[in-house]
Amino acid sequence: RFAMARLVKHTEKGPYKLEVGEETFYICQCGLSKKLPFCDGSHKRTKDEEEGKLYIYDENSRVEIDL
Repeated sequence: RFAMARLVKHTEKGPYKLEVGEETFYICQCGLSKKLPFCDGSHKRTKDEEEGKLYIYDENSRVEIDL
């Protein structure tokens, strides 16, 4: 099975909070959510990423890519 790579450069970790009227939505910024474009909490897997490093995620693991 083909695993999709995630390459996202962002300044904040976690979802983007979007308020529309009285409703609040959380938009995925990490690319790992299974409910795109909405956040499902998958960004928690990225909290210990090091700045300047590249990672590839699959469903169960993370691999650091040497540049």
